Amino acid sequence: MPRREGDSAPPEAQSWGEALQQYTMSKTTRAYPDEMYRKPARVTNFEKKREETQYHPILQTFTDSSRESQARQVESSVQIQQINKARDRQVATESPFNILTMTDKRQGLPQPRVTASDGMMAPFNPNVERPTFRHPLDSCYQYNIVSNLPLSQHHYTAPDLRPRDDAEGEGPKPRLQHVAGLPRDFDILSNKYREAHEDKVQLEREFQRRQAAQKYWETHDYDPLTLKYIHPAKEEAYLEQQRQQDAKQPMKQFNRLPPSLQKGEGFVYDITTHVVKNKELYDRKKASEQQWFESRAASWKRNEEIRDRSAVRQQLDDARAVNRAAHKRYVEKFQYGYDIVDHRDFRDPDTYMPPPRTRPQLSVWEAVGPNRPPPPPPPQPPPPMNAPLLSTIPPSGSIRTGGFQRAAAEPAAAEAAAD
Repeated sequence: MPRREGDSAPPEAQSWGEALQQYTMSKTTRAYPDEMYRKPARVTNFEKKREETQYHPILQTFTDSSRESQARQVESSVQIQQINKARDRQVATESPFNILTMTDKRQGLPQPRVTASDGMMAPFNPNVERPTFRHPLDSCYQYNIVSNLPLSQHHYTAPDLRPRDDAEGEGPKPRLQHVAGLPRDFDILSNKYREAHEDKVQLEREFQRRQAAQKYWETHDYDPLTLKYIHPAKEEAYLEQQRQQDAKQPMKQFNRLPPSLQKGEGFVYDITTHVVKNKELYDRKKASEQQWFESRAASWKRNEEIRDRSAVRQQLDDARAVNRAAHKRYVEKFQYGYDIVDHRDFRDPDTYMPPPRTRPQLSVWEAVGPNRPPPPPPPQPPPPMNAPLLSTIPPSGSIRTGGFQRAAAEPAAAEAAAD
């Protein structure tokens, strides 16, 4: 076994026998404790899979117990915080007292300072119920008729604002009040209101006038004798609607026709005499046609320009194709007098010979001599899509062999016939 760092080196043998002893001891005795040679623990695939699955999806728990306990503590603390926030929000926005048990929800909160006006409805007391215009005959019992508990224990107001019990000696039991005991706003003897008589009378008259007008208009809408609406604004609206209907009357029958008949030429003008019957429909039809032409004018103009450019390009390509080929190729095709493929005789007048599209190359004397032929006129630009092919036949035939004897004789015969 190799020696590790920090191990002391064995002492050097003093003799050959001691060296043999050390060698024998190193082969039979371990250099390190038995724990160092212990076999490592076997790790199974099941244990590794358990380590990979940290959270159980069905039990909703962590595999690690310490992590699970920590997560439970965090969840409980967060849950308590959320419940406390919801409770605080409920106490701040809803009623401060429980309507079933009549207990104060804010009992554990710091209470406001008690003042001398504790028995009264102090405006600065947040627990005081806001006064409402409740009828004095609301209840004459000193207990709740549902729970049979005294009002000092079961009441909708705060404890300090609840009615006190009669046993405390606060006074005799209140009797049921009658309607006659209520304060009256109107004096039946003087037939006047006790306060602000004129204003109240004027308000009553206005209310009666509006109520009478509403009832009148519910039953009076149209006068059958004058054949008019009673309300002037409604009559004017009806007359305006009639005028609009009268203006549309001439075209109502026409508008009921199918669209194919409405757009027919027979309703616009007479197809025999071409006399316009309906000027409005005629102008509308012409405007529609003009709009259709204008919408396609740009496309037509663009197509025409493309066609003209294509014609000029085709003429230029044809001229370049003629100038690119040598006239010798045409001469070599007919110099033998017959076709080398099908053996047609070019000397026969009935045999077709295509005209040459190439020009023979002029000699030096013909190009610069005094009798040189005049140069051909430059080709004129063809009209759009009507570019004629220029003649490429040489002015005089000078070939005397084979089929060119016929080609040279045909122009001469034509000139003699013309003379």
